[in-house]
Amino acid sequence: MRSSIQKFDATVILKIQELPPSWRTHFRHMTLIGQPVFALAVSGSTALYAEYSGQWQLMLAAITVGITALFASALKFVLRRQRPATLYAASMRLKTYSFPSGHAAATIACYGLVAYLCFATGGMLLIPGILITLMIASIGVSRVYLGAHFPTDIIGGWLLGGTGLFIASSMLYL
Repeated sequence: MRSSIQKFDATVILKIQELPPSWRTHFRHMTLIGQPVFALAVSGSTALYAEYSGQWQLMLAAITVGITALFASALKFVLRRQRPATLYAASMRLKTYSFPSGHAAATIACYGLVAYLCFATGGMLLIPGILITLMIASIGVSRVYLGAHFPTDIIGGWLLGGTGLFIASSMLYL
């Protein structure tokens, strides 16, 4: 099983590394926007707004996506998968583990909730919903492109964050 995962990771990394070097600036910006601390700020701000406006379902949903982001970061210290042996990973200020990707989990949970609300509202908010969805995908790819994660770290983060998003969006209809 391990060799199949390593083979999958190696194949996807090669494909992503074929993207033009001119995309590096874009991916650096995406990885910055995708930091879990920013997603937590969105989650916290949404929870405060929801509490202030009396929307308890939205408040619970926002708290759920925040907990999902924190859980993903904590899970790294349980699973302890080493990051890729890249210059980028070695130069990271905060030395954490690789699986699951906190960026991927936090962005799909927190920004995914915002996209979900855009799609649910419809109309002119469909375009921001699509742009947010593309941003989430770009953040995940950025982590592999820059060398911070293996592709399976991103997939694991998306699955974990997607689970949190599913639970959170279900809370909106309690």
